Amino acid sequence: MSKIIIKWIFVIFLFIFIGCQENKNDYKLPKPHETSSIIKAVIFDDSLGVYKDFNQKSKLSFSEDLQKLEIVSWDVKKSKFPPKVSSNSKLIQDFIGFPDVPRKFFFFSKLDSSYLQFQNKNFKNFKLEKKSFGKLNLQSLIQLKKDFKTKEYFSFFYCTIPIVSLDGKRAFVQFTLVCSGLCGEGWEIFLEKVNRKWKIVKIHRDWVS
Repeated sequence: MSKIIIKWIFVIFLFIFIGCQENKNDYKLPKPHETSSIIKAVIFDDSLGVYKDFNQKSKLSFSEDLQKLEIVSWDVKKSKFPPKVSSNSKLIQDFIGFPDVPRKFFFFSKLDSSYLQFQNKNFKNFKLEKKSFGKLNLQSLIQLKKDFKTKEYFSFFYCTIPIVSLDGKRAFVQFTLVCSGLCGEGWEIFLEKVNRKWKIVKIHRDWVS
């Protein structure tokens, strides 16, 4: 057997080995009850000052369909300028950090990068179970959008599917109020798991109309 053939066999086995190593991450999506627990913390935490409104005679509606937050990769070595992102997307660097920016300004670790991208790729949709949210007025997003177009002074909330750190102790959610007139708002919500319960640790108002 010639040295060239041996060399190519070695290269092939090397690629197979690398591919197997990449598949050893064995990531799993957060369990449904974990996702629901995060959303409950977002809705019922007094930090947003929203919960009291659900107890009024005219209940505010909430979408049972969580929206997917797109995580966009930016290869800083190939492009000096970041790709465009929409309102329902964020750069991966927004979570794990930008070069030459102190680590303390970012919520997730660089070690979370692959897992965040895994969730982005595999978490397509999520529907909240009405029985798990008591008297909360949960409706489908399709119905809420119809009501928004046909009813006067109609408002509703919706959330993105939470993204969770690799150790399962940190989470991020976008929380949005859609309403008639100029009263819409969008929040970025950061949560940590403390004593097995999710707590909001930071809120950032992303936009207001």
